[in-house]
Amino acid sequence: MMNEKNQIPDEDLEKLYEQYIKQDDELSKRDLSNVENLDKAILSLSSAGLGLSLVFIRNVVQLADAAYILFLHVSWFMFVLAIISTLSSYLFGQCALTKQRELNEKYYLEGDEYAGQQIPWQSKMTRILSYVSVITYIVAVSLTALFIGCN
Repeated sequence: MMNEKNQIPDEDLEKLYEQYIKQDDELSKRDLSNVENLDKAILSLSSAGLGLSLVFIRNVVQLADAAYILFLHVSWFMFVLAIISTLSSYLFGQCALTKQRELNEKYYLEGDEYAGQQIPWQSKMTRILSYVSVITYIVAVSLTALFIGCN
């Protein structure tokens, strides 16, 4: 029997669907790996950047003699914000997984169509926090470099 829409035999459609599921699963694993690596990198680099800027102030330029000290203070704030947003994204990510499990149970086991269309707000918050952590890290590094360059 042929599928009228695509003119593809039903057996081939089943194979294509299986390949689709396999590819989608692989992409999901890669996406998760990328997010985990990004979070680890932001945490490590933000902590290191904060530490290095403190060492720079202590050993290279005296805080009292430094020019454009506001750059340094804002960079410290941004490093801390990058760390906080990354750690928060872990917590929201865990909450999102719990909520998604509940929705999956309602959809797959109870037949609740509405549950199948929902995206937990915690998932959206996790994505937003990931963007915040990257942006604040970039701003922090830029301001630290600018401060060092000016001094």
